[in-house]
Amino acid sequence: MPSRPTPQPAVLPRDQAFWLGATVLVLGQLVAFWMLCSQQVRKAEVRNAAMQVERLALADCLRYVPHATLTSCAQRVAPLDGRALAGARANAAPGVVPVNYVYQ
Repeated sequence: MPSRPTPQPAVLPRDQAFWLGATVLVLGQLVAFWMLCSQQVRKAEVRNAAMQVERLALADCLRYVPHATLTSCAQRVAPLDGRALAGARANAAPGVVPVNYVYQ
């Protein structure tokens, strides 16, 4: 009686395994690059919108507040960033560290 050979498990040749791994790696890098770029674009859009709102607020302040100057309006509409925090530090008592929580 002839014996039947046992079926071999399906094994990918080395070339196919290499190209499959390389393809998965390249696709993963492309997805990561796309995610990074889209995040940077969103940040730029938010910065642009914030700048436009600040300009409009400054223009409204100059237009509608009697005897307003550019400096007084700029202090009024200053965003919470390094410029506003620097003024807060200058007015703070010695040894006091201002704390700010900004969620984006």
